[in-house]
Amino acid sequence: MLFAATALATPGIAFAQETAPADTQGGLEEIIVTAQKRAEGLSDVPISISAISGKQVENYGQTNLEQISSAVPNLKITQTAIANRIAIRGIASGDNKGFEQSVAMFVDGVYYGRDQLSRLPLIDMERVEVLRGPQPTLFGKNAIAGAVNITTRSPTDEFEGMVSGLYEFNHKEFQLSGVLSGPLTEGVEARVVGYYRTMDGYFYNQKLDRNEPNVDEKYFRGKLEFDRGGPFAAELKLEYADFEAKGQPRDVFGAVGNYNAVFQGPFFVSTDPDYVREDNGYQSRNKVFGATLNMDLEVGEHTLTSVSSLLDYKTREIVDVDFSGISFLDGTNLREDYRQFSQELRLTSPGGETFNYIAGLYYQNAKLDVQDFTLFNPTFLALGAPFSALGDTRNDRDYNQKSDLISAFAQGELALSDRFRITAGARFNHEKKSGSRTLAIVQGPLSTAPAPVVAAVFRALNIEAHSISGELSEDSFNPMVNVQFDATDDLMLYGSYAKGTKAGGFDIRSNSLPTSTTVAKPGAFEFQDESADNFEAGLKYKGPNVAFNLSLYRTTYKDLQVNIFDGTLNFNVRNAAGARTQGVEADFRAALADGLTVSGAVAYLDFKFTNFTDGQCYYLQVPGPNGFCDYSGKRNALSPKWSGNLNVDYTTPVTSGLKVALNVNADFSSSYIASANLDPRTHQDGYVKLGARLALAEIEDRWEIALIGRNLTNQRILQTASSMPLATTITRNAGNAYNGIVDRPRTIAVQLTGRF
Repeated sequence: MLFAATALATPGIAFAQETAPADTQGGLEEIIVTAQKRAEGLSDVPISISAISGKQVENYGQTNLEQISSAVPNLKITQTAIANRIAIRGIASGDNKGFEQSVAMFVDGVYYGRDQLSRLPLIDMERVEVLRGPQPTLFGKNAIAGAVNITTRSPTDEFEGMVSGLYEFNHKEFQLSGVLSGPLTEGVEARVVGYYRTMDGYFYNQKLDRNEPNVDEKYFRGKLEFDRGGPFAAELKLEYADFEAKGQPRDVFGAVGNYNAVFQGPFFVSTDPDYVREDNGYQSRNKVFGATLNMDLEVGEHTLTSVSSLLDYKTREIVDVDFSGISFLDGTNLREDYRQFSQELRLTSPGGETFNYIAGLYYQNAKLDVQDFTLFNPTFLALGAPFSALGDTRNDRDYNQKSDLISAFAQGELALSDRFRITAGARFNHEKKSGSRTLAIVQGPLSTAPAPVVAAVFRALNIEAHSISGELSEDSFNPMVNVQFDATDDLMLYGSYAKGTKAGGFDIRSNSLPTSTTVAKPGAFEFQDESADNFEAGLKYKGPNVAFNLSLYRTTYKDLQVNIFDGTLNFNVRNAAGARTQGVEADFRAALADGLTVSGAVAYLDFKFTNFTDGQCYYLQVPGPNGFCDYSGKRNALSPKWSGNLNVDYTTPVTSGLKVALNVNADFSSSYIASANLDPRTHQDGYVKLGARLALAEIEDRWEIALIGRNLTNQRILQTASSMPLATTITRNAGNAYNGIVDRPRTIAVQLTGRF
């Protein structure tokens, strides 16, 4: 029954992989992953994992993790006004640059820990692996909800090249990418990748008379590999990305009360959900430079691996944070500079022995500088007291952080018999962080109110000038144990336990001191780490023509780091919540006939806050005695009970030199609440998003022309949502409206690819 349900309602994301080595199992190829830091078949890894091949990413013109996430059950990647969220099984970090991410992202073995790096273009990928549940031993601290492990393609020992172009008609999107790879001299090979993308966008901004999000992306990567067949091999990777977006796909909707009556005339805000908006602009520009040196040295039958990396990331954003054409909070300036050096040493046994192991040391040094300037525009001057005191002022936050992390880890697998194995491992982490935050209230030339009056009005909003600094030292020990039993040659059963942690830190965006006696609700600064205990059991079956995986899990989270709304404009970070997630995840792939493959996956998620009494109340909700609303017993936002998709792939020759390839796919999700305060007015109905790809290709794949359609039924999907800022203030709590990021509607694209 479960298998049949999976076949009818599931995703076939990651099950067509062209990576080498790939052993044929009848009609199915073996999918090779590196989830345990060594190349293994997907069916041999006792983890709930999805693996998306680079071939699939290219076929669908997908450009980043956000686009991929809709095809991976229990993975949700969304934009907010000031951040990106990566969630697995309903757990994600909130909108604060002081948070480490709950889902750790790795690119070629290097930790990419900043949230907006999830927007990094995905070009010339070998595969993307999504590991669900805590991954403490091999992926380290902060992989408390899971990990995304990205592997790019390496140089080839034979010369090859590729040029591909894509044009999408509805939103005038253009993509161009090229690859050159091959030997330079004996034992030295290189690979160079270039990529360019532009898009007009699928929203129309009436205020600025432009389509949004207007995208301009550039990406370059070079790899140099040295391998002369001896005990030593090395690979150097350099990459640079510059990706810019003007405007967000954000709509205003759901007016209640007198909102539409108040926001008319000069204060006009359209609340029709029609892909038309009015605001004063959003601009985000990100630059990334990365250098990675990976070296392998054979020590007897063992391999000593060194991974050295330098990562430099900068983002500059200008945000209209009132999300309307009214000049209230326009021009808010966000800046982030992040520099990271990391070094990992890893010793790996040869594998295939009675006892196999991996052990290593890891060091990471990081520096983070964040500036956040919130502008109150001159429009407030005309609103009368007390609002006039806010006109032409701003509060400037400046934050600096340094951190050093040292880890030691080991994992070993012991074969107690031909069919029974036990794996145990642990990771010890020691981390020191120091942080400092200053906030200044600055009056512009049009602000004529006396400085004490301005300060008093800001204090009424729980905002005051201050300076604070601190140091944090954390130790964590994260064990794991896993047992595996081969019931037959084709069926493996497993059970596991793992303990994960996510680092504590400092609140970057709080607006006052935690010890303040001059504001009604003091701010925050330091918060502690959070922890998780995960139990999982499952099975993995691989036959000649069918492969099937099933996992059941239960994870308990303690001391979750959450943003607590203070009732005015501010959010303060506290360890104020606990949660329990449990459910079932299943996937399958089947070769039904020559050239015909069906694949899919489905996930059921049961999420419950076990202790969260300080939640933000939604509009007109009655708070409890503590002034907050109790989320205990409720499920988190953006956590549908059911998600998944289904893929059908068919390839057949039509002449001796030509072939046709057809793919039909369906992503689905049950309903969910889109706002973090669980407002039922931001309810997103369940949906099925259909896509298809039809290609005509030369039989040896030297060229291909394809027609690609996504979201063919034009589903309107709300990704995130929140109340309109200042709406209840201006209407005196008699009206409200909502804004949210909306998924891309129907797209039709043509793709041309040539290979040599």
